[in-house]
Amino acid sequence: MQFRVKQQVLVLIGAAVLVIGFVVFRYLPLYKNSASLKKEQLSHEVLIGRAQVKKAELPNLQVRLDELADKLADFDSRIPYDTQLGQFLGRVAALMDEHKLTEQQIAPHDDIESGQLVCTPVTMKCRGRLDQIHRFCQSLQGLDRAVRIEKFRLVNDSEYRGLLRMEAETVIYHRDQTSRG
Repeated sequence: MQFRVKQQVLVLIGAAVLVIGFVVFRYLPLYKNSASLKKEQLSHEVLIGRAQVKKAELPNLQVRLDELADKLADFDSRIPYDTQLGQFLGRVAALMDEHKLTEQQIAPHDDIESGQLVCTPVTMKCRGRLDQIHRFCQSLQGLDRAVRIEKFRLVNDSEYRGLLRMEAETVIYHRDQTSRG
C-alpha cells in the first residue's frame, strides 16, 4: 500500500509541478503581454480619436488657408515694384481735397530698406473736423497701395471751434527692383 501512496504523491507532485510550470512559464507571461497590449490598444484608440478630431478640423483649416492666400495675393498686389511716390502723394493730396481738409502738408522721408521691401516714411498733416479726418483715413486705407499708419495724433484747436489738427506718420511700401522676377 505504501507503494501506491508514493505513486499518488509522485503523480500529485508531478501534476503540481506541471500546473506551477504552466502558470509561471506560460500563463503569467501571456497575462503580462495581454495587459501591455490592452494599454497599447487604449493609447492607439486615444491617438485615433485625436486624429479624427483633427481630421474634422481640416475643412475649416482649408477654408482659412484659402482666405489667407486671397489676402496675401491682395497684399502682394498692393506693393508695387517701383516707388510711384509722386502718384501716391498726389492721390493723398486729392483725398485731402476731397474731404475738404485744410493746411495740408505731406512730406516723404528717406527710404528704409528691409530685405526685398523698401519702406518710405511719409508725414501727413492737415486740419479739419473729426468726421472729415475719419473719412480721409478710411479712404487712405482703401487705396490700392499698402499704407501703414504708425503714429496718429489729433490736437484740438485753441479756439475750440470743432477743428482738429491731424498729424500722422505713415509708411508706404514698394519692392526692391532687384527682387523682380
